[in-house]
Amino acid sequence: MEICKTDIQKIIKYLDDAAKVYDTIPGQRSICRAWVIRQQIKKLQRKLFTYNQKENDKD
Repeated sequence: MEICKTDIQKIIKYLDDAAKVYDTIPGQRSICRAWVIRQQIKKLQRKLFTYNQKENDKD
């Protein structure tokens, strides 16, 4: 099973929406969950960026 760029972009969008929802909920637990989700978003964006760089290098 392969994951394409658009799949990763959809996942990032979904996670971003989830982080925004957790930001609206009061409490330390929700704040921590939003922070963890944002860390995952950063990690996926780095992977997407390196994937794009490799695609550009091939061309």
